[in-house]
Amino acid sequence: MEKQKKTETPGVRFPPPLIVLVTLLVGLGVDTIFKTGFSDQAWWLQFLGIALVVLGLCLNLWCAVLYRKAKTNILPNTADSNLIEVGPFAWSRNPIYLGMLLVFTGICFIINAPLALLFLPLSWLALRFYVIAREEAYLERRFGDEYRSYQSRVRRWI
Repeated sequence: MEKQKKTETPGVRFPPPLIVLVTLLVGLGVDTIFKTGFSDQAWWLQFLGIALVVLGLCLNLWCAVLYRKAKTNILPNTADSNLIEVGPFAWSRNPIYLGMLLVFTGICFIINAPLALLFLPLSWLALRFYVIAREEAYLERRFGDEYRSYQSRVRRWI
């Protein structure tokens, strides 16, 4: 039984960054077709966008460092060897996906693509119900009470 637990995976076949990238590109395509844009007065949104992209990338880099330190795999289609409960994982069970969504939002602001933001909920829904649901079920099977305790202390997003 223990050997099976160690080799089992969440079963996520499509990489989450690809899911977010595809929805972003579709949104940008729609925005390009309809040639929308924020108000001419919204130059400050570019600065906000840059801040969101930097924040999202820094969050993901921090998480990658923690995965490396914990000697566990960051890829959602592989088995986990350890739970990470420190750093951003102390306040969000999914800080990497949060970082990806921050980058998505920031890019939309930077390139003045408000219609693309309408595709942000699609990314969120795909992450939540395709990726996170599988990961949470797997982590509960893999780590049992340790993961359930973590779930009770830390919110899914923020």
